[in-house]
Amino acid sequence: MNEQAARDGGDMIWPVPLSARRGLVHPAFAWSGFTSAFASILIGARLQAELGTLDALLASVLGCWLLFIYSAAIGFAAGRWGLTSQLMLAAVFGRAGAIIPGALLALLVAGWFGFHVVLTVTVLTEALGIAALPGIWFFAFGALFAAPVVLGLSRGFGFTAIAFPAMVFYAGAVTLRDIVPNLDTLLDGPLDGSLSFGTGVCVAFGMFVVSGTMTGDIVRYCRTGNEAVQAMAIGFIFSNLPFLILGVLLGAAGISLPALFARHDPLSLVLLGLVVLSHWTTCDACLANASVTLKGAFPRLPFAAAAAGAALIGVLLALAGAMDDVFAWATFLTAVVPPIGGIIVADYYVMRGHIGFSRGRDLRVNVAALIALAIAVGAALVIRSAYMAEITPLVGAPIAGLVYLALATFAPTSLGARLGRDSLGAEAID
Repeated sequence: MNEQAARDGGDMIWPVPLSARRGLVHPAFAWSGFTSAFASILIGARLQAELGTLDALLASVLGCWLLFIYSAAIGFAAGRWGLTSQLMLAAVFGRAGAIIPGALLALLVAGWFGFHVVLTVTVLTEALGIAALPGIWFFAFGALFAAPVVLGLSRGFGFTAIAFPAMVFYAGAVTLRDIVPNLDTLLDGPLDGSLSFGTGVCVAFGMFVVSGTMTGDIVRYCRTGNEAVQAMAIGFIFSNLPFLILGVLLGAAGISLPALFARHDPLSLVLLGLVVLSHWTTCDACLANASVTLKGAFPRLPFAAAAAGAALIGVLLALAGAMDDVFAWATFLTAVVPPIGGIIVADYYVMRGHIGFSRGRDLRVNVAALIALAIAVGAALVIRSAYMAEITPLVGAPIAGLVYLALATFAPTSLGARLGRDSLGAEAID
């Protein structure tokens, strides 16, 4: 695939060649614009309310570091080989088998799109002091936020990158106006709370675990695996984590998030506009993730149709209340998503060793991977229910990886895990 083909959308169904890679800066800014989200502030503030200040800070740090380590293991392979998340799934689960985890990830990330659409309308109604808007407004904002992706203007996450400097200004203004005057009282409130510490870590981990698993859609434009890891460190450790901490500190200062915009002074209106921009760019990234994945799974599906369908499903999921309790939603994601990453990591680093993704599978369906996925998701959901999500990020991925390696070792041919001689296009990217 040449550079022009990559620009025309071929990079959604073929590896990105080195000639079309952009290096570190673009993927790093795309990740940072994605993760410097107002939702991170919202979740940080709620963590402070339910954990207490010190535990909320520590849970945010541990959750973000777990997320970075998990995603970096996947992103290194995607960045080295120039693969979208769906191409990586196809290499591991087989071309047909990859449709199952790919469709699941696309559905979940579309749900995040709908969550931010609904959050935008909610913030605007609260900030402007107007009555609840009719349902048509949710679809109107959904259409507005989906437009760049549906029209093909944001397949490479370019729109997302503009949010990071905007949100840095937002964070600076809020810190100077609302936190600095309250520095001497930040630790006056409760230092612990009713939520378990492990669940708080799960929430911080689960915020971006879906897109972290789909990180290839962004880091495929890095030139090396190491650049991909660096881009994700910038996105998670130097972008998402500070905004989680900002939310914790706002909660500790006794500042309610609606109060940030309710003063109706020029600065408050600017901050409100920046939050809407942040929601838009986060929606843009979520929808790009979903659309690229669906296009990769179903190459004949028009990209615009994939994007529009994912946007509609996301808004409907949000309006149906699937994400009304964002903590329950985040902990659910920590059960069903990491097993996919665990299988990818086991396949790439153990089964493939030094050959990487230069070979495909003998069969179109890697049954061993699908069985391992089902077992691990089932186990993680049981643990989530029995132990209130305290350890789900730590069990799903290891269980999936170990079960997969066992099945692939004892029955590689009959279960479709054996590697064949066919290439995934290594000549185009090496």
